[in-house]
Amino acid sequence: MGYHFKHAKSLKWRQIAWNGVRFDAPMDWDIGKIGHRYLLLETPGGPVMEVKWAPVKGKFSPRTQLKQLAASLGRQLRRGLREERLPADWARLLVRYDSLGFAWQTDSIGGRGAVLYCPGCRKAVLLQFFETAGQRPLPQAGRVLATFDDHTEGRKTLWSVFDIVAEVPVTYHLKRFRFEAGAYELSFANRQSQLTLQRWGPAAVLLKDGGLEGFEQRCLGLSANRSVTFKKRSPLTVELAGGPPSGLFPRLYRRLQRHPFYHCLRLWHEVDKNRILGVRLEGRQPIEAEVLDGICKTYATV
Repeated sequence: MGYHFKHAKSLKWRQIAWNGVRFDAPMDWDIGKIGHRYLLLETPGGPVMEVKWAPVKGKFSPRTQLKQLAASLGRQLRRGLREERLPADWARLLVRYDSLGFAWQTDSIGGRGAVLYCPGCRKAVLLQFFETAGQRPLPQAGRVLATFDDHTEGRKTLWSVFDIVAEVPVTYHLKRFRFEAGAYELSFANRQSQLTLQRWGPAAVLLKDGGLEGFEQRCLGLSANRSVTFKKRSPLTVELAGGPPSGLFPRLYRRLQRHPFYHCLRLWHEVDKNRILGVRLEGRQPIEAEVLDGICKTYATV
């Protein structure tokens, strides 16, 4: 049975990108669960797609991965899990990977997917689409697979989930994240510095008392640090920066300080979206303005 794009072309789509993996998904597929290397997409009718990935250090065996999947399933699903040849359309789209197809079925729901391995980047991916009794197979699967990629292009990694989009230098690695009502935060680190992307809303409520400066004082408090000063102050943007004291003392200060002591924070108000965005860089070396500017230019709410 072919996996055609005819129905999928009439849908509205968006790009999802998370920790090195990206693909197109229909607008009505929402992220139901998210982990460091895990995404579960769902609609009001239930789950529609699951993808998990990880680097491979030793020898890779797709059947071992499939056995691990089976071990994580309930007894009923474990009995129904089977290897299955990939549909021809899928096989053409995934030709760049070493792949093993699988499927499973219960009375109410089933799944069809593939274990993928890229010898170039040594990354393993387990991807599956869920199927209800009246919808087999998902017509959208073809486009999802056609746009699926587990490689980072160039010097930046794309991040696009929920209503935020950003491009982050590849040297930064995700350390932690939180997505709560009204507040998102992604924290990254490399050898030189720590990077935090933040998003708050609704801005109309949060900025009532004192605008961006008042919001920063109440919620972040970086301006309370005596070494921090405002570099920009306007109704739509504020920027703060700070470092160690000047003179001979900073040498001793650097040796004793275990925490980052160069700070840079930029907050701005996305009026049309009713959101506040923030980018914060901290490190033991001076923050390069070009790095901050480059991240802020690509960071947006959609």
